[in-house]
Amino acid sequence: MFSILPTTEQRINFGFCFKSDYPMKFHLKLWPLALVLLTFASCLEPEDPIEFLPVTAPANQESNTVVWEWSEVYLTIERDLQGFRPAPTCRALAYINMGAFETVIPGMEKYKSLSNVIDGFPTTTLEDAPTQINWPIALNAYYARALTFFLYNANQDQLFEIEKTESTQLAKLSQNVPQGLVQASIRWGQKVANTIISYSETDVEGANQVRIGRPSDYFPPVGEGLWTPTLPDLSSALFPYWGKVRVFGANQSDLLSLPPTYDYSTDPASAWYKDNLEVAEAVNNMTDENRWIAEFWSDDLTGLTFSPPARIIAVANQVIKLEDLNLEETLHMYCKLGIALNDASVGAWKSKYVYNTERPETFIRKYIDPDFKPILGEAIGTPGLTPSFPGYPSGHSTFAGVCWRIFDHFFGAQYEFTDHCHFGRTEFAGYPRTYNTWKDLADENAYSRIPLGVHIRMDCSEGLRLGNVIAGKALDLDLQK
Repeated sequence: MFSILPTTEQRINFGFCFKSDYPMKFHLKLWPLALVLLTFASCLEPEDPIEFLPVTAPANQESNTVVWEWSEVYLTIERDLQGFRPAPTCRALAYINMGAFETVIPGMEKYKSLSNVIDGFPTTTLEDAPTQINWPIALNAYYARALTFFLYNANQDQLFEIEKTESTQLAKLSQNVPQGLVQASIRWGQKVANTIISYSETDVEGANQVRIGRPSDYFPPVGEGLWTPTLPDLSSALFPYWGKVRVFGANQSDLLSLPPTYDYSTDPASAWYKDNLEVAEAVNNMTDENRWIAEFWSDDLTGLTFSPPARIIAVANQVIKLEDLNLEETLHMYCKLGIALNDASVGAWKSKYVYNTERPETFIRKYIDPDFKPILGEAIGTPGLTPSFPGYPSGHSTFAGVCWRIFDHFFGAQYEFTDHCHFGRTEFAGYPRTYNTWKDLADENAYSRIPLGVHIRMDCSEGLRLGNVIAGKALDLDLQK
């Protein structure tokens, strides 16, 4: 089977106009899709004429279907993407959704470019924009190129899914649209994607770290109560330098958690011991309800579900359908959500490796129950797993705090929502769960880590606080015209 995995340079440069220096080693089933795409974007020069048309409709008159479709593609691919969780997916979601927002900025009545509020954000995305752009077609081209690049280790089948989606969406979106407008819109979406990709590469820390999750030069500190690799595989530390990655809304002072609420202690009367005892008792005396909650929010296992931060996108995808947001509103919400998730991952992982607190699995096996095992992994037949990084603060809980603050802002605090993210799953109880407020949903998400067996309560409480604060900074970015 031929390889179609492009290099970084090729992913930036490759469009639908096949360049002579691009290796023609495509999977055979891509050729029909390529021919369809070439029909619409056949290597035209930018100066090719566009038919005279009425002024393009503003973005607030367009539906959000193209955003929803591509978000679902992202979730589908991310579920099986090795080495992409939990931090790199946050970075990808930020750049992808900021770029989608920028693609439609010329057609937005309410919002202005991110270059007005984020230092160093490229302004070239708005230069030389065609006077007429079909926003869904431009977004379709944008997403195809952006996902191909940011889902950096996608395999042939996953790249084919991107190609197929682009072709299918273009066929729908271009009906009754003059070819000149189709071609101009595709070029605009690709131009924005290339600009965002180039901008992302200027974050050297982020660009390098997404490909080196377990750096060989990191050695965790040694001492009582500090993190050590956990059973069963004793994996080395994951993303220990992620705290150096670029952020967009948060200040550096926002990124460090408060110190642990109480000191490490093996005294049964201490708060530390009691927090760990709570975890041990929750796992060893598991109720059906707690198991449902723990596994419903787990999202830890590649190949089983999407990742914890992507879960927030999966929730958002359900809400934008319920609320019937227009294109402009949808892109603004996803832009702020992507920024918040990125910054939250940087803050949580920076804090994890500053405080380096051990996981409950380590403490409980030493001082409470030598046979203790978390239930994480039971859904795939490998119980006893623990994520391979320090405990404080909980990353899950930090992302839950982001969800709480962002959705409170966009949809209101008193919002009844039923989450169908895992409906139909057979590996665990995926039956929908209903919440009266976003805080209720976030609390359950955060504290689900206790019955799962991988976090103590202190980790979860601080994660919720940290995510809430960092999401507030993303919301403070004033994009209103």
